[in-house]
Amino acid sequence: MGLFDTVELYDDVHLPEYPEGITPAEDVDWQTKGIDRPTMTTFRITADGRLLEEEWHTEAVPPEDRPYASRDDVDEDDFRYMAGCRNRVHDGWIERDDYHGRFKLKHSFEGLDTLVTYQVTFTHGQLEGFERLQ
Repeated sequence: MGLFDTVELYDDVHLPEYPEGITPAEDVDWQTKGIDRPTMTTFRITADGRLLEEEWHTEAVPPEDRPYASRDDVDEDDFRYMAGCRNRVHDGWIERDDYHGRFKLKHSFEGLDTLVTYQVTFTHGQLEGFERLQ
C-alpha cells in the first residue's frame, strides 16, 4: 500500500462497459497513482471534460480534540499522541488545463471478483475518453 489520489466523476461522465448492478460511477471514490506524484489529494473530472484539482491547507488540531492525546494512558512521547494532529481544510478547485497524458482509475467493488480499471486520456487539459482495462 502506498500513497494515491482520489478521482471523483461528475454525474454526466460516462464510463464505457461499466458493470451493471454496482454503485454508480459518480458515487465512487476512484483511486489513481498516475496524475502526478500521489499526495492524497482529490481530483474531479467534470461533465464537460475538464480536470480539476483540490486546493487545501492543513491546520493544527489541539490535543484535546485528537483521538488519543487526551487519554490517560497516552503521553507526549507516545506516537499516538500525534494521531490526528492536523486537519485538512478545503480551499477550492483549480483547473488542470495543462494536463496532457494518461492515467488509470481503479476501484474494488464488493461482489465483483475483479478490480475495475479504466485508462483515462487527456489532451492539453481536455478529456479525450475512457477505456475499460479490467
